[in-house]
Amino acid sequence: MTSRTVRSRSLAALLGAVALAFLAGCTETNTEYVERPQFNPPPDSVNGFMGYYTASTKQTTCGNCHVSFQGIWVDTHHADAYATVTNSPGASPFCYGCHTVNARGNSIALGPDSLNAGYDAVPDQAYHDVQCESCHGPGYTHVSSPSRTNHPLARAGLRDTSASCGGCHSGEHAPFVEQWSQTGHADSAASASPAGTTAVPGCGASCHEGRAALARFNGDPSHFVEKDVLGQITTLPPATCAVCHDPHGSPYSKQLRAPIDVPDVTVNLCMQCHNRSTVPASNFSNSTATVTKRGAHAAQGPIVIGAGAGYIPQGFVFDEDNPANTTHNSGNNPRLCAGCHVNSFTVTDAATGAFVLQSVGHLFSPNPCLDANGVPIKDNSCAYLPATTRNWSGCTKGGCHADANAAASALVSKKALTKLLSDQLWNDLEPTLNTGAEPYISTGDAGYLKALLLTLGNPVGTDGFQAFNANDAHVSPAEGALFNVMMLAENLYGHKDGSYGVHNPFYYQALLAASIADVQKTYAAFLPAPNAAVQAAMDKALSHPGVHYTAGQMKISAAR
Repeated sequence: MTSRTVRSRSLAALLGAVALAFLAGCTETNTEYVERPQFNPPPDSVNGFMGYYTASTKQTTCGNCHVSFQGIWVDTHHADAYATVTNSPGASPFCYGCHTVNARGNSIALGPDSLNAGYDAVPDQAYHDVQCESCHGPGYTHVSSPSRTNHPLARAGLRDTSASCGGCHSGEHAPFVEQWSQTGHADSAASASPAGTTAVPGCGASCHEGRAALARFNGDPSHFVEKDVLGQITTLPPATCAVCHDPHGSPYSKQLRAPIDVPDVTVNLCMQCHNRSTVPASNFSNSTATVTKRGAHAAQGPIVIGAGAGYIPQGFVFDEDNPANTTHNSGNNPRLCAGCHVNSFTVTDAATGAFVLQSVGHLFSPNPCLDANGVPIKDNSCAYLPATTRNWSGCTKGGCHADANAAASALVSKKALTKLLSDQLWNDLEPTLNTGAEPYISTGDAGYLKALLLTLGNPVGTDGFQAFNANDAHVSPAEGALFNVMMLAENLYGHKDGSYGVHNPFYYQALLAASIADVQKTYAAFLPAPNAAVQAAMDKALSHPGVHYTAGQMKISAAR
C-alpha cells in the first residue's frame, strides 16, 4: 500500500509539473507584445487616402506620428466638420464634399472625374471630417516608407480654388479666396516692387513675404512650405491664408495665429504688421531737389490705439486710456481691426429674395462698394452718400452707428475735418508732380510747409534749427508736421493711414491741430495765424477730454 501510494503521489507530482510547464508556456505566448501597424489599409486603395486610424476617437493616421499636430487639430472645427452637416436639417449631399477627406483642397492628380477620391469614391467613416490629407493629399506612400522626400506638402492659400484652402473656402457660399485675391495681401509678393528685392529693401524681411510675416506671429516659419500652381515649392509666397490662420489649430478664434482682441501692437494679429515706421527718423526732411524721406509706412495699429504714431509736438499729450478718447478701440468693438474690416453679410436678389452670395469680409473693407446686384467689389471709388452705394455692416454691427446713413454721414464729416486741418499744413495742388508713393512739395502748393520751404527760404525757427534739414539729426516742428500730414492726410502719401480720420477721429484731429499750432508758434515771425474756421476746429480738437496741449503761454486742455 505504501509503495503504491508513493508511486501515485509521484505520478501526480509529475503530471502537475507537466501541467504547470504547459500553462507557463501558454502564458508567455499570450502576453507577447505584437505592435499593431501604424496605419490601416486605405479604404480608397486606388488613391491612397488613409483617413482616420480610429474614427471613434478622431485619431488620424497622420497623427500617430505627428502627435503635436493631432493634439491641436482635434479641437478645431475641421475635426467636427462631418457632424455639422449631419446635424443640419436639409443639408444637401453636395455639402459632404467639403466636410470629408477627398480630392478637394489638395494637389492629387486624378482622372476625368476630379472628385472621385477619398469619401467621394468610398464613403467610409475613416474619411469623415476635414483631416490632414484634405490639405496635404494622400498619405499612403509616406506612411508605407516615411522619408523627407515623399511627405505630401499642402498648398495653403494660393489664388486657385481647387488645390488649396480654396478647394472648399470658395464659391458663392464661402468666397474667401475670391475676395482675398483682390486685396493687397494677395499682391504683397507679386507687386511692381517685389518684396525682398533691392527695390524695396527690408520689406520682404518684415511683412510682405509670407514666411517673414508668419515669423512675427509664432517666431518659427521653418515649417511653412508653400507650393506654386504647378506644385513646385515657391520661395516667395504672399500673405496667404496660412499666414494668418493656422490650419493645424490654435487657441484663437477662426484658428488665427494671434489674437485680434488685444489692443497691443506687439500682440494683435493685424497690428503686428500694420505698425511700421510710425515715427520720423532724425534725417526726415524735404527739399526741392529730392523727394520726401519715407514717412509712416503702416501706422494703422498705433493710430487706432492712440499711442505711438506720428511726431508728438512738445507739450502735446493724448491720453489713450481715457474712455472719452476711445472710438474704434472701445468696448463696442472688441475685435478691433477685424471688428470693422472683416464682416460677413448675405446678398439676396432684390426682386425675388433668392440667395446670391455670402460675403465673408475678406476684401478687408469696412464699407465696400457694391455692384448693381449688391455684391461687394474691389473698386473703392464709389461715393459715400447716398449710403446705398456701399455696405455699412462693418460700422453698424457693433452698435456704434445706428444705421448706414449715420455711419456714412459720420465718415463724410470726419473726412472733411481732416482735409481742413491737413490743408493748413500742406495742400497739394499739383498732385501730378508726385510719382510713386513719395510726395513732393511744389511751388504751386499751399499751406504752412510749402511757405516755409519754398516761399520763405527754409528759415530757422525758435528751436534754433532750419525748418527742413536732413543733416542736422534733429526733427524740427516743420519736419514733424510734414510726417504727420503725410500719415494722416487723404492724398499726400501712398502709405498713409487711409481712414480719413475714422480709425481714431480724436487722435487725428488733436495731432493735426497740435502740429499746426506747433509750426505756427515755432515760425511765428514768418507765418500768419490760422483762419477762423481752422482755429475753431483746432480749439475743439485740443479741448477734447483727455487731450492736453501747451503752446508757449497758451494752454488748451480739458479736465482729465
